[in-house]
Amino acid sequence: MEIKSHSNSTKLWTKNYIFMLFANLFIYLAFYMLTPTLPAYAKLCGGSSLEASLVVSTFSITSLLVRLFIGNIMDKIEVKPLLFLGGIILGASTLSYNYLPLDAIIVVRVIQGIGWGLASTGAAAIFSNIVPKEKRGEGMGYYSLSMIVSMALSPLIAIEIMNLSSFKNIVFISIALVIIGVLFLSQVNLPKKTSVKSNLSKKFSLADAFEKQAALPSLLCFLLVITLCGIMSYIMLYGKEINISSIGIYFIGFVAMILITRPFVGKIFDEKGHAVIIIPSAISLIIGLIILSYANSTLMLVVSSLFYGLGYGAAQPSLQAWAVNRSPSNRQGAANGTFLSSMDLSYTFGSILLSFIAEHKSYAIMYRFSSIFIVLLLVVYSYNIFVANANESEALEEEIS
Repeated sequence: MEIKSHSNSTKLWTKNYIFMLFANLFIYLAFYMLTPTLPAYAKLCGGSSLEASLVVSTFSITSLLVRLFIGNIMDKIEVKPLLFLGGIILGASTLSYNYLPLDAIIVVRVIQGIGWGLASTGAAAIFSNIVPKEKRGEGMGYYSLSMIVSMALSPLIAIEIMNLSSFKNIVFISIALVIIGVLFLSQVNLPKKTSVKSNLSKKFSLADAFEKQAALPSLLCFLLVITLCGIMSYIMLYGKEINISSIGIYFIGFVAMILITRPFVGKIFDEKGHAVIIIPSAISLIIGLIILSYANSTLMLVVSSLFYGLGYGAAQPSLQAWAVNRSPSNRQGAANGTFLSSMDLSYTFGSILLSFIAEHKSYAIMYRFSSIFIVLLLVVYSYNIFVANANESEALEEEIS
């Protein structure tokens, strides 16, 4: 049975869409307050660089596993209760960090990964269904904007709180933000899916969890997010390495550029496609990472953040919209699950690899090295779009003639 989109018009700014934007914003704000501070907190507790990377990677592994299975299931059953459950797990696990030793925190991060997998995949599935297809680039762009603004503002706020007070206060604020997000979610009204039993009667296979049409955008996102992992997880430690206490200013430039470009990037995607966005974005990302790796002043940090913010803010939502557009309408949940799983896998791989480089070299070398992954993104994308597509066109013309 095909699950039709919940959207029955071309109107984007509905009540459901607006409430979901706020719900997503607050849940992501809550989650990303922990991303730069947990590794730093692990170090303050006497943990090694490996243990600091484990508080990132262990969560990513379980989140990845949840996404692999839940994306396909969300195409068949009610999504909202699963998103609620994810929020509850996020809040409860975050609260426990104030009362547990480091080893136990690493274990609880495994559980938190389950909650994050449910919450983030559920939100993506709802957005895919309530956004009209002809406005997919714009609609998914603002959804991604709520994520990216959270990624940028949360570390800035969290780093300042941790410098001024303690990690315990970050925990309490994070829980409050989850509660606000869940309250907004409760105001979202979605049509109930029918024949849920018949939807689940088909035997599940691993192939159902993976949407092959979303594979290429997901691979590109994997390469992209490795660089984001380095910034989100280790920028606070990098600030200490280069003796810049105001390292949080990086996120001001990052989010400012995204806010400036977001209103028209989605419309460009809808009108002209992804090629005019992805290639310039990749170049901007490379420039931003190289400047960051040589930063020795606040000015260089700001310039770096502007280039990186421009590139990431345009590339990530475009890749996600492209992944959903390439996939069948009844496989949007699986497409989002595949795409978001690539982000989890990237965080797992990136946190360990980049931490290893930083420990044996420096964080500056780590950022310089991470730019290689954007070069790979550019190569893979260009080959598939220009070379592979050209070969397919030639083969089709020969077959017709």
